[in-house]
Amino acid sequence: MESLPNHLRPWLSTSRLLAWFAGIGALTLAFLVSLPFIPVDETRYVGVAWEMFARGDFLVPHLNGEPYHHKPPLLFWIFHLGWALFGINDWWPRVAGAAISFAGLLLTARLARRLWPEEPMLAPLAGTILLGAGLWAAYTPAVMFDMLLATCVLLAMNGLWDAARGKPRAWLWVVVGIGSGALAKGPVILLHVLPAALLWPWWRPLAQPSGRWYRRLVFAVLGGAAIALAWAVPAAIRGGPEYAHMIFWGQSAGRIVKSFAHRRAWWWYFPLLPLLLYPWLLWPSAWRAIARLEWRTDPAQRFLLAWAVIPFVAFCAISGKQAHYLLPLFPAVSLLLARTLTTREILATRLDHFPLILPLLAATALLFLRLRPPVHLPPFITESAWWPIPALAAVAFFGWLAPWRTLSSRVSSLAGSTVLSLVILALGLGRAAAPYYDVRPVSRFIAQAQAEGRPVAFVGKYHDQFHFYGRLTQPIEEISWRELHAWAKDHPNGLIIDTFAKTPPPEFATSVFQQPYRGQILLVAAASDVMAIADSASPIPPANDDVDDASE
Repeated sequence: MESLPNHLRPWLSTSRLLAWFAGIGALTLAFLVSLPFIPVDETRYVGVAWEMFARGDFLVPHLNGEPYHHKPPLLFWIFHLGWALFGINDWWPRVAGAAISFAGLLLTARLARRLWPEEPMLAPLAGTILLGAGLWAAYTPAVMFDMLLATCVLLAMNGLWDAARGKPRAWLWVVVGIGSGALAKGPVILLHVLPAALLWPWWRPLAQPSGRWYRRLVFAVLGGAAIALAWAVPAAIRGGPEYAHMIFWGQSAGRIVKSFAHRRAWWWYFPLLPLLLYPWLLWPSAWRAIARLEWRTDPAQRFLLAWAVIPFVAFCAISGKQAHYLLPLFPAVSLLLARTLTTREILATRLDHFPLILPLLAATALLFLRLRPPVHLPPFITESAWWPIPALAAVAFFGWLAPWRTLSSRVSSLAGSTVLSLVILALGLGRAAAPYYDVRPVSRFIAQAQAEGRPVAFVGKYHDQFHFYGRLTQPIEEISWRELHAWAKDHPNGLIIDTFAKTPPPEFATSVFQQPYRGQILLVAAASDVMAIADSASPIPPANDDVDDASE
C-alpha cells in the first residue's frame, strides 16, 4: 500500500502524544508528591483564587479581603472550574498548569504543520524540543501566569499565519488569543503579538494589499480588547473607583515605574540562556543548524524571528527582568530549531552528547556538597537522600548509550534527559527542601485560631501565603513593627506572625508556634506575651522587618 501524501498524513502520531503526556505527567506527579505551593508567588495565586471561590465573587480577585489588581482572572477561573468539578483540592492547580503546557505543545505542533506543510515530521519535532527546554519543563506544573500567556500567544500566532495564507476566518484566532492573553496577564500580550503582526510585509507568504491586513489587525486588537473589557468594566464597577483606576491605568503605569526601579543589566538574560534553553543551546547540532537559517528565502522563518527577537530585545531593554517572562518566546525558538535541523541532514557526532554532561555535573556537585558541606550550605542539601546522585549519573550514562541514529531519536533522548533530571531533582532535593517552604502547618494553626475567634496580625507585607492551605475566610491584619505593642494591647487574645533570619527579639522569645520558612524561622507570638515586654514605648525593628519579597 502506498504511503499517504504529506498533506494527508496525521500531523501527530499516537506514540508522540503519549510520550508528551508521559513527560508532562511525570513532571506533574513529581511536583505533587514532593513540593507544596511555594511562597510567595504560588501560595499568593492559589490564595487569591481561593478567596474568589469562597466569596462567590468571580469578577473581582481578592487578596486578604481587599481587591487584588495585580493580575487578571483567567488563571483563577481555570482553578475555579476544576474546584467546581472536583471539589476544593491541592492538586488541581498543578494539573491545570500541566494541561496548559500540553495545549502549548499541541498548538506549537499545529503551527509547524501550517508553516511547513511539506514537512510532516516538523510538528512532533518542534513539540518535543519545546517540552525538552529547561525553563518550559520546569514551569509545566508551576502555578504561574506565563505558561498560560504563552498558550494565548500561540493561539494568536496560529491565527496570524493562517490569515496571511488567505484565511480571513483565522483572524478569530487572533482575537481570541489577544483577548485571552489580556485576561491572563494584561496588555503584555500585545508586546508578543504586535511585532510580528506589524512586520507582516517582511514575512508575508502571499502578495496581499497592506491596507486590508492592517485594517483587520486593528479590528482584531479591538476585538481582543472587547473580550478583556467584558470582564474589566463590570469588575471596575464592582471593585470601586480605586480598583478601576488600578486595572485601567495605575497598574500598567506603576509596573513601568517599578520596573525601572528594580534595575538589572541589559545583558542579564544572556548568561541564563544556556540553562533556560538547556539542552538545546549546549547541543553542537543545534548550533550547526542555526548557522543554516534560511530566513532570506523562507517567510516562515522570518515570521518566527519577528516573533522571538523583537520582544526579547524589548525585555532586555526593560530593567525589570524575570526568567519566566521569556516563556512565550520559547515556541518560536523551538520551531526555528526544528526547521533548521531538518533543512539539511545534520550528522550526529560524539560532541552531540555534550549536554548530557550537565546531569553528570549536578550529580558530582551533590556528592561533593554531601561529603564536604560548606558552612552556609542550605540544610536541605545535607538532609536530602543519596539516591539522586546515582540517578542523575544514570541519566547521563544511558543518554550517552541511547541510539542516536535518527534526528528524532537524538532530540527525544535530549528532551527526555531534561525531563528525567527535573523529576529526579524534584523527588530528591525538592522533597528535602519542602519543609522549609511548606506553609501548611502554620496555615492550619492560624485557621484554628480564627475559628476560636482570635484575631491574627502579620508584621510586614502579607502575600496571602496562608489563606489557601488554611482555607481562611477572614483577613489577616498587616502591621509594622512599630505598631506591634499597640496592636497587642488592643487585641490581648490575638496572635502575631513574623519571620526572622537571626535570633528573634524578646517579643517572640516565647512563641506559641514556629517552623522553618524560606531560609528563616517563622514565629507566632501571643499578644499577651508581647504585652509582657517591659520596654514597649518604641520597639526597635529587626533588620529584616517590613521587607517586601514579592516577585510579581
